[in-house]
Amino acid sequence: MIITKTGFSQMWLNVSILLALLTVVLIDGWIEPRVNKIEKSISENYDQGNEIPAEFGLLIKKIVPIETAAQLLMIAILVLMVMKPF
Repeated sequence: MIITKTGFSQMWLNVSILLALLTVVLIDGWIEPRVNKIEKSISENYDQGNEIPAEFGLLIKKIVPIETAAQLLMIAILVLMVMKPF
């Protein structure tokens, strides 16, 4: 069986896989721990009858750029998979 232009010889596929792995690391390593910290903080304050803590806004502001980067990576992966530019 002869395989031509398939598998790991296509650059768009290699780049897509690399970006997907980077996205997984970004989400699991950076975003998820911060979201868990926010969730814990809010649940503790809610259990005590308090309102949302003031640090909530600061923690969200730290997550937004990372989450935006993850979303842009997903868009780049989608474009690479559909258009196959190289």
